[in-house]
Amino acid sequence: MACFTDSLATRLGRSYVQKTLEWFLENPNRFLFHITNNGRVVGYCGGFMPLKPGDGSSSGMLQYAFKQAIRGILKKPVLLFHPEVTQNYPFLWMNIKRKITGKAKPFKPVSDSKPFNQHVGLVVIGVHPDFRGQGLAQQLMTEFENKTKQFHQSEMVLSVKKNNQRAIKAYLNFGWTTREEHTKTFVMHKFI
Repeated sequence: MACFTDSLATRLGRSYVQKTLEWFLENPNRFLFHITNNGRVVGYCGGFMPLKPGDGSSSGMLQYAFKQAIRGILKKPVLLFHPEVTQNYPFLWMNIKRKITGKAKPFKPVSDSKPFNQHVGLVVIGVHPDFRGQGLAQQLMTEFENKTKQFHQSEMVLSVKKNNQRAIKAYLNFGWTTREEHTKTFVMHKFI
């Protein structure tokens, strides 16, 4: 939580963060690893290999930790107005309705207009502020590339907020390039 002190996930509370990290360990196409210093986690990285179009980390992780997210919002109602929450109101209400009624909305397949390219997605990478500038991000990125190779993949993909200039600079230094630009994010990729 110390790596992302201002993030929505941190504000939702420890149980939400723990549940989202558990998401990585529940499926063989996901992974999570870390670096320690004196028994303390000082950097970590998580990723996954989507198996089909629409197999996304954000929606899957939120659905997995939905109960903890709702508890976090109930403890801090002001989070209902957090920009990352307001943009997901339709998704949240659909899931609340599904939880109450027990009825799932029929699955709508993702458009076939974009071809599905198998890849490994970088979901999260963080280094504790006290340990930045010591090469830990490079170690984490090298291990992420190793995980990508273990999945027999050559393309790595990530999404980063446009206002996260420090991360964008680091990704560019690690050889990533911008693949797509959206309103608030860049989709970057790298081939190994």
